[in-house]
Amino acid sequence: MRVSPFSLRSAILAAALLATPLTAQTVTTDPANHTISPGMLTLPLHIGGRVQAMPLPPPMPKGALLYWHHWPAIYFEGAFIGDRVALKFDDAGDEYRLLIDDKPPIPFFRPGKVEITVVGLGSSAHHARLEKVSESFLGHGAFGGFYIPRNERPLRVKPRRRQIEFIGPSGMVGFGDRSTKIECTFDEMTRTTDAQQAYPALVARHFSADYQVNASSGRGLIRNVKEIRKEPGLIAIHSSIFIDQAVPYFDPKWQPQIIMIAPFADFASELEAGEKWTTQEQLFDDWARSYQAFVLDLHHRSPRAAFLLEWLGDKDISGSGPEVDLFKKKAAAARQAITEMGRRNGIRAIEFVTYDSIGAKLEQSGCAHHDNLKDHRITADWIERIIDAHPGIWDGK
Repeated sequence: MRVSPFSLRSAILAAALLATPLTAQTVTTDPANHTISPGMLTLPLHIGGRVQAMPLPPPMPKGALLYWHHWPAIYFEGAFIGDRVALKFDDAGDEYRLLIDDKPPIPFFRPGKVEITVVGLGSSAHHARLEKVSESFLGHGAFGGFYIPRNERPLRVKPRRRQIEFIGPSGMVGFGDRSTKIECTFDEMTRTTDAQQAYPALVARHFSADYQVNASSGRGLIRNVKEIRKEPGLIAIHSSIFIDQAVPYFDPKWQPQIIMIAPFADFASELEAGEKWTTQEQLFDDWARSYQAFVLDLHHRSPRAAFLLEWLGDKDISGSGPEVDLFKKKAAAARQAITEMGRRNGIRAIEFVTYDSIGAKLEQSGCAHHDNLKDHRITADWIERIIDAHPGIWDGK
C-alpha cells in the first residue's frame, strides 16, 4: 500500500490495535443467532447505495429489516446512546468494515449467517458505520441492521446535503487495489478488492457527500469483456437495484449534484465473430448514440446534476494509422455531440476530464494491471482539484 507518511503511520497504528486484544471494546460472534432478542430496539439507518429491504420475521425486534444489495461501496449508518450494539448478517460472499466513532475498524470477511455484538463502547453517544468493501462476485449480499438493548437510546443519522454518483467499470470498484501482484487468482481478486479505498469513495468522503458507486467490473456501457460478453452493459442495468436482476430502483431523495461516468470499457478488447457489430466503427457509432441518450436520461432523473465525463486524452490513444485516426475523429465527434445535446436540454455543466491532466504516473500494479491504493489516492486528488475549480457545482451553479 502506498500512502503518505502520516497515513502510513495511522494505518500501522490501526493494524497494531486490531492485532492486540481490546480491553474496553469486545467483539463477540454468535453463529446460532440467539443474541438479538424481540425486546431490543432496531436502529434507524441512513443507507448509501441501493438496497431492497425485506421484513425480518419474529422473534426479531419490531421494524427489523434485511437489506439485500449487489452494487459496490454500499454503507449503512446508525447512531445511539449506550454501551453496545449488535449487527446481523446473512452474507457468505462479501467483506465488510465496521467503524464506530474514531475507533480502529473492525473487519468482517464473508461473515455468513451470524449475529455480532460489540460491547464496551462506553455509555455515551456513538456513530456506527458498516461499509461494504468487496465487489459482490459471489451473488447478492444481505445485512440485517443494527440493534441495541431497550435501555439504550436510538438516534438518527441525517443524510448529507451533498450527493455524488459514479458509473463505470472495474476502475471505480477498486478491483484488486490491495493486491501486491498483477497476476491474481479469482479468490485473490475477491480478497483484494476494496471499493471503500477506491477513488469514488475517497472523493465523496473528502467532500462530505453521500455516494453511490454504480459500477461493475468488466462492464462497458453497451459491451462487456469476454467473460460476461452476453450479459447486459451498464446502461441496461443502471436503473436496477441489482446488477443481475431487473428490480427497478427509485428514490426521489437521490438527486446527485455530480454524476461521473467512466465510459470506455466497451473498447477493452477486439471484436470477435458473432458479435452485434462487425467493425469498430459500427461499435463506436452505436456506443456514441447510446451514451448520449444515457446522459440525457440521467439528466431527466437528476435535473440539477453536473456531469464529469472521463474522456480519452492523447496519451490514452496509442499507435498510428487509419484505425487510430478514425477512433480519434469519432471520439472528438462524440464529445461535441454530447456537449451540444447538453446545451439543448439545459444540462447545467458537462466537464470532460482526461488523464493527461492528472499530473502523476500511475503504477497500476493491482490485479490485472488495475490501479493500486496509491493510484486511487492520486486519482482522487486529481478529481478533487477539478471539482474545487468549480466552487458552485454543489449549489447548482
